[in-house]
Amino acid sequence: MPSLTLTVRLLTPHSDLWDWQTRALCRTTRSDLFFGPDSESRATRIRRERQAQELCQGCPVRHECQRHALEVGEPYGVWGGLTESDRRFGHDRARQHLPANSKPNKRLRISPRHPRPGRQ
Repeated sequence: MPSLTLTVRLLTPHSDLWDWQTRALCRTTRSDLFFGPDSESRATRIRRERQAQELCQGCPVRHECQRHALEVGEPYGVWGGLTESDRRFGHDRARQHLPANSKPNKRLRISPRHPRPGRQ
């Protein structure tokens, strides 16, 4: 009788894609500074986004964060100092924030069908 062998390929982490996040200043900051509630007024949103952008200005991984948000099409929050509006309506202007030697990361793809946390 032939032997049946089950071959399993273990998933391996791609830490090189996410390591930059461990150095981000926002790791020790309230997430509601970067992600506001749906019911937030325009004035409150603008004030919150400015505070988040100020923190992002001094972040050592700001460019990696911006690149990530642009590449995956992140629709919510402030990423690397870029607001939702910056990314949605000023895509070309948003890319200008990236360093000239910035190369897109072709390995990372997020399914458009994947539900975003807190948004259904």
